[in-house]
Amino acid sequence: MALERWFRLSQYLTLGVACAALVFAETSFLPELQMCLAPVLALLFLAWWVDGRWGLPNWGANLLGLFIAVGGLSWLAMQLSDNDFVLAHLPLHLALLPYMGPLSMAALLVKVFRRRDAGHFWHLQGWGLLQIILGCLLDGGPAFGALMAAYLASDLICLALHYRLSTPRVTSDCPSYGPKAAVFQSLPDGRSSEGRSLLAFTLRWTLLIFTPALLLFLLTPRRDNWTWEPLSRLRSGYSRGRPQGVRDEMNLNNTGRVELDDGVALYVTAVDAAGQPKLDLPADQRWRGSILDWYDHGKWTTMYQRPMHWRLMRPRRSGQSKLPDFGPGQFFLSFTVPSRQSGGLVLAEPIRFGPSDARLPVLSLNDENHESRRLFAEFSGTVLPQVFSNPQHEHRYRQVVPACDDPSRAPAEIAWPMEEIQLLTTLPSSLYAPLQDWTVDLLRRLSRHPRYHLPANVRAALASPPDPFLIDRNHWEAVARVLTNYLAHSGEYTYTLEITRHNRSIDPILDFLINTKQGHCERYAAALTLMLRSVGIPARVVKGFRGCDNQGDGQYVVRHSYAHAWVEVLVPHASGFSYDWLTLDATPPGPTAFVHHAPIVYLWEEAQHFCLQWWRALIVEYDGDQQADLWDKLMSNRSLSLLGKLVLLVPAFAAALAAWLFLRRLRSPLRASRIRGDAAFYTRLVRILTRYTSLRPTREQTPREYGAAAQRFLQARPTMAALANVPIHIVELFYRVRFGGRPLSEGEHQQVHAEIDRFVEKLRS
Repeated sequence: MALERWFRLSQYLTLGVACAALVFAETSFLPELQMCLAPVLALLFLAWWVDGRWGLPNWGANLLGLFIAVGGLSWLAMQLSDNDFVLAHLPLHLALLPYMGPLSMAALLVKVFRRRDAGHFWHLQGWGLLQIILGCLLDGGPAFGALMAAYLASDLICLALHYRLSTPRVTSDCPSYGPKAAVFQSLPDGRSSEGRSLLAFTLRWTLLIFTPALLLFLLTPRRDNWTWEPLSRLRSGYSRGRPQGVRDEMNLNNTGRVELDDGVALYVTAVDAAGQPKLDLPADQRWRGSILDWYDHGKWTTMYQRPMHWRLMRPRRSGQSKLPDFGPGQFFLSFTVPSRQSGGLVLAEPIRFGPSDARLPVLSLNDENHESRRLFAEFSGTVLPQVFSNPQHEHRYRQVVPACDDPSRAPAEIAWPMEEIQLLTTLPSSLYAPLQDWTVDLLRRLSRHPRYHLPANVRAALASPPDPFLIDRNHWEAVARVLTNYLAHSGEYTYTLEITRHNRSIDPILDFLINTKQGHCERYAAALTLMLRSVGIPARVVKGFRGCDNQGDGQYVVRHSYAHAWVEVLVPHASGFSYDWLTLDATPPGPTAFVHHAPIVYLWEEAQHFCLQWWRALIVEYDGDQQADLWDKLMSNRSLSLLGKLVLLVPAFAAALAAWLFLRRLRSPLRASRIRGDAAFYTRLVRILTRYTSLRPTREQTPREYGAAAQRFLQARPTMAALANVPIHIVELFYRVRFGGRPLSEGEHQQVHAEIDRFVEKLRS
């Protein structure tokens, strides 16, 4: 039967899409699993081909399942013994999640080849849903979302077909016979007409399910600043959709592609000391966001969040009601930062401190009557943004920036320099020795190259380096500039937004420096910082933005695609009695060649960009603020006016629909209606046989085949053998009326119902 073949195809197609979605979600953790997708799909195709003709016996399936369980446990033990990075530094119950994917697919293949039992269909549905749930835990990108949508669509079709095949349908011919009166309108050649309404049935239920679900998703309460970051313990600090420019963490264990977003992150208005628009902000202006100075197993965080260093990082919170005065050449920047879009607050570099009564160069403009509530605070000579539990719709603040000849250098006003230096040269014990050996070997190689000008004292020390090898403080700046030049301009390292890992058993920085040698700004900033720390040079990572778009009249915008990471090195001041923060950028220049695409390629890229924007707006970044904005738009005068017009159209639409139904009924042949009414005696026969003999028609049976089955059933029972010819007689009359176009006369109609009455009396006796 065609409908059943479509059902089996949709069932295996659903399972195949679920496996593909899970493999895609596993790419960041088990990239080698992609090679298994083709064999898995091939086995699913084979299972569809042999479905109903061959199956594994129960003992064989159980034995194969036991083999998979033992093999899976052995494989997991090997992963643990290899000190895989994901497993080594996470709680076991989280680290094992990626490895459940291959095991679940293996168990699914055993199940599809096993002989069918009563719950076979629902067991397979459960396995497919389990794989999608696991994929949701491991991935949150738009590509996985598209595969999940394909799975839901395929599964809905599969469930609709299963419903059609397993549930008898009551027709209009028998409104009074109750739910057990199953009538199957089949053609004489056995072809079912059920498939004709399958599309309408599926679309109807799709709309009935999708519409309320979408409304619930858009209107139910949601947390502010909440984004979908699946399995944040494994993937924290990283989003496929956007570089996280000012987050307080950075995870180098993640892989995938960083997608650039040209959306506006913040707005800036620049005026000079006289209040006139400032039109000459540099195109590569740096906007400092967060400071990352603590590194542990591939993850950068902010040191002031660690209680052990709270004394050193104690914030100054003295009241301040005015900005410092930096004299001639200073200018002012007014920031407007939509909190739900930017991810954090930033300040323009260079950042300077003023006198004690006006020390911070920034004041909040959100509430001028509460100057003590600052958006920024000082932590050990560094201005950092505060974190509020209930962020406002947008943040507004003003910064004063002094005139400066060298914006890459700023005084480091540190209360405890020695403790700061000790903390900024800290490395994990497992990384210190291999990274120092690699950095010393690199410096020794660069010392022989005429392009790099290392100080003579450093070259002499590299000839026979002590253990440990530490650079003298007077040469910190020179060595830092040489290593920056090497990473950015040697040509051995390239810039890319495709983040990969080659060897997960070593630290991601070592893997980057030794194996992959390609990445984006976060990789280069982290690598330079740790290389400097390995030879005793204090350094830290800064995250923020680089660049701005001049809108004219002193107005500038900073876009998400300008998110950037760079390095600050603590170096001695020229006087020798204090320290400066030196800004260095080790990121190589990206590709600048403009590629002309064909129109069809351009349209495809635009469609991809539109889908990514839609995914971020409605799924990844949809929070309480956006929900409130949506509600405000729905309640606006324009929306209410449009809704009123639509309400006025509803009666007109209802009247048109009623007229169409009335005309359609008039066009229906009255003769056909009479035939369908006369053929209701077959419905009565089906109801009687179902009630007294539990003999009901199946989907693959035509009425004549059902009548023959009823005849054989009655003949096999001596007490009912005399009734065996009644079903065949009724069925022949049904074919005459339904397909022959010859309705029963009044006398024949009475005779048929009298015969059925006698048939019922004999069955009861």
